[in-house]
Amino acid sequence: MNWKEKAVVIAAVGGAIAAVAAAPAAGSGGSCTRATPCTFAQALGMPAGSTAYVKAGKYRGGFTVAKKLSLIAAGRVVVDASTSPTGVGIDVMGSGSLVQGFIVEKAQQEGILVGANPGDPNARPAPVTGVVIKGNIVEENDKGRINPNASGECKAAPPAPVDCGGGIHLIWASNSTIEDNVVAYNADGILLTDEFGPTSHNTVSHNRVLNNLWECGIVLAGHSPKGTDATGKLTPELGGVFANTIENNLVRNNGVAVSGAGVLIGGGAPGSAVYDNVIRGNTISISGHSGVTIHQHVAGYLGGNTIEDNTIGKGNILGDDDFAAAQDMQTTGILVASGAPPGAKLPPFLLPSPIPGTVIKGNTINDVSVGVWTLNTPGDFTGNTFGPGVSTPVSMN
Repeated sequence: MNWKEKAVVIAAVGGAIAAVAAAPAAGSGGSCTRATPCTFAQALGMPAGSTAYVKAGKYRGGFTVAKKLSLIAAGRVVVDASTSPTGVGIDVMGSGSLVQGFIVEKAQQEGILVGANPGDPNARPAPVTGVVIKGNIVEENDKGRINPNASGECKAAPPAPVDCGGGIHLIWASNSTIEDNVVAYNADGILLTDEFGPTSHNTVSHNRVLNNLWECGIVLAGHSPKGTDATGKLTPELGGVFANTIENNLVRNNGVAVSGAGVLIGGGAPGSAVYDNVIRGNTISISGHSGVTIHQHVAGYLGGNTIEDNTIGKGNILGDDDFAAAQDMQTTGILVASGAPPGAKLPPFLLPSPIPGTVIKGNTINDVSVGVWTLNTPGDFTGNTFGPGVSTPVSMN
């Protein structure tokens, strides 16, 4: 781990999270005001609808927000989740909550989880809405990845597809906002998935998603087979990841230990659906897979996504060999591909279909051999700026 680079990242948010003495500040346990902040546990005990300031110090996670609260760090507040699956979890009763200004680190599974935890036997899966995750540092939440006794999403046969080590994870969440966070040194950075129900109409903006080495920077993944019905019709009331906006984020140096994209849209289950999402205005560089990657490996629907006005640098540095029909082993800015993986013997009803309605426009792509690489993705992708190093602007396969 490059601790000098990490120190720069943490220092970058120093204006938002003031440095204070390591010892907890004096304060009232009852009021949780800015002038008299309280402990994390006391803040969680405030009446629903309260704004609670948490006094400086280091707290052992994890914590569950089970009512509507605005939790704000009053100084340097560290949630050390090294003995917990999750640092801070927000369940359905915590809809409308704010989590702002905390350092959340070292969780086994997720740093901040919005929605049900599939590894929690007491979880009550239900949609979570209107949550704001703002101005936090979420780092090193990947410990379950190397734990042989891990549970939940980190065990060998989890109840949901493995996404162990996510910094911020939205499961069955809508109309929520993730903004101005530093998400670094996790496995995945920010995830939007639909294990238990649809995740839609969320905004992920102005985050710094850095050095999440083992998987992707930002992920929109269809883990539920309920995104479409048996006829292929969309069923947004049951599943899918759709109508989310990923904009104005800095996404750098992700997925370079094991191939991962800067921003990934993926169909992970037969019948999954990830559609009508907008990837806009981001700066993306140094990614194991392409800067923006859309992968469809089985029957499902990944149509109608828009990739526009991004600045994309070096990507696909580890090569993308996930498709049997054609493989992209050159450095690439944007990849959109539908096809069975090499060696897969899928029955006809599970074979992926072409990806319709993808919009790729207004992007500036530099320092890669191929600007846009597509497989089974019809469209006109010439409305982009291809800068130095790009020898093949568009490669349609």
